[in-house]
Amino acid sequence: MDQAKTNETQDPAEVDRIIAGELERLLDSPMFTRSPVLSRLLQFLVEHRLRGGRSSPKAYAIATEALGRSEDFDPAVDSYPRVMVGRLRSLLDRYYADTPWVHRLRVPQGSYEVVVQYRSAPPSARSADDPAGEDDFKTAGPAGAAGRPAGSGGVRRPHDRGARFGRWLVVLILLALALFTLWTLRGGSDRLFVGDPVPVPLLEVSAPVAGNLPESRALARALDGKLRDGLRRFDLVDLLSSKTPGSAATGATDYRLDTSLVRTVEGNTDVTLVLNRVADQRAIWSQQLRVTQDETPEFTAIEPLIAQLAGDYGVIVRDQVQRQPDNFSPGFPCLAQFNRMRQMRNVANAKQVDACLRATIKANPRDPVTLTALSLVRYGDWQPHRMTPAGREAFAEALALAQRSYESSPNSSAGLFAMARANFYTGNCAGGNAMGDAAIALNPYDADMAGFLGLFKLTCGMGPEGELLLRRSLQLDSSYPGVPAVTLAFTLSQRGEQDEARRILDQMPSPSNMEPQYMMVRAIVQARQGQVAEARAQWQRLLAYTRQPADATPEQVLGRFIITPVVIQRASAALRDSGIVPAKSAP
Repeated sequence: MDQAKTNETQDPAEVDRIIAGELERLLDSPMFTRSPVLSRLLQFLVEHRLRGGRSSPKAYAIATEALGRSEDFDPAVDSYPRVMVGRLRSLLDRYYADTPWVHRLRVPQGSYEVVVQYRSAPPSARSADDPAGEDDFKTAGPAGAAGRPAGSGGVRRPHDRGARFGRWLVVLILLALALFTLWTLRGGSDRLFVGDPVPVPLLEVSAPVAGNLPESRALARALDGKLRDGLRRFDLVDLLSSKTPGSAATGATDYRLDTSLVRTVEGNTDVTLVLNRVADQRAIWSQQLRVTQDETPEFTAIEPLIAQLAGDYGVIVRDQVQRQPDNFSPGFPCLAQFNRMRQMRNVANAKQVDACLRATIKANPRDPVTLTALSLVRYGDWQPHRMTPAGREAFAEALALAQRSYESSPNSSAGLFAMARANFYTGNCAGGNAMGDAAIALNPYDADMAGFLGLFKLTCGMGPEGELLLRRSLQLDSSYPGVPAVTLAFTLSQRGEQDEARRILDQMPSPSNMEPQYMMVRAIVQARQGQVAEARAQWQRLLAYTRQPADATPEQVLGRFIITPVVIQRASAALRDSGIVPAKSAP
């Protein structure tokens, strides 16, 4: 087994950055997505560490705050936290066994503490005077420092000094390159982004395999048309054009979608979709569904699969990010990182995404997708700083970018939805609805647009229309529900349907269940179900998450993560009416 060794010095800020980045990658992975309880546990341990916890969290805190146990939990008689942390260790080991890594997260045996373990480059050939060499691994604990391992002292020979000089030279060169990169990302130079932006992945849709009967061939043509029509409406995938005989265009394809139909005796049709990554001829996604006679030849049941395949958080985008998690090149890699950032935004990746989006726009000033993306980034910058000059500057630029997106491409869903969002954020419900409806008409398969337009319609008093769009969004793609699911749960709770609201919240996969909106709505639903103590504990967690004082008003807390003033007002009233926070005192 490889030995572990601690490094002599390690910048605590750098360790925290590594931990935050690794957490994001782990929670994005299929292995952790399928384990929401262990995802919550890992996020709790990491957040405890990043908040400056100088010791391991207590078993009681893990049980009640991360694992959902009640306040009467007794760690002296219940080993549940220890068992679940053991399972987390095993899941981390399984993940890193299948994933190349330079640094990884580890929870040492006998501890509830998250540390970073490093893998150094393979050692160079050893001389006869230096047979032992150095270990391949090192770890950094909470303070980012550690002692020299036993046996590391001794007399330094001349050839040792020469080798160390060579290593220091390499370190200095790498440091210079890192500083240059940071300088470039801050706008000091555009040379890092020389060249054309990376294009979006190219997808080949194979003709569906079907039987020789006329009915089967007709269904195959209908399915092929449905798939091509749906996929071509998304901005992050390009379809390979129909090839003439003998064309060699397949060599440029990034993905291939194979489909097959089998008609059953009952008259139903079994449809199988398989997405293959061409580079390594690996099937990375497959779905099978049964379509009844009444559902053909429209194939409406295929629509969620189209959204899950090509949407903003779709299989292709996730595959690209997972394969190149640190690629912020202009063009598609930057847009893929932008969509990942929308799930878990932090200061570091927001700056990287801002920089690469601006570089993409510089190369293509009329690209509506990138202009719309940067507009949304700037709305996010405005949100926590509304009443400051920096916040007003961010809001003004967000509106200007949305206007540029629409003017560049007034007939694209990206340009139309950019202006829809701008209208809603400035209080123009009529303009927002007109633009939003037009965007949805251009891409009725986009779960993200449907969800946000549903939220906007609700804030404008269009309850039934908004709720339909929220449900449509979750029907199209419930794997990253976020805003649509939370908003629908809040709407149902306001209407008195607490059990249905609770069911939607309970089904939200990690990492969505750690979003502040989720905490807020869950607290309201719990309180209205009579669990006031649990609801108030949830509110305390939200205060800690947003770093607000204990006496902060709901408006002050919600303003940290909600943009629309109407939503803040309604949610604040619900928090007071349900007894989670004190009612407003009379003036």
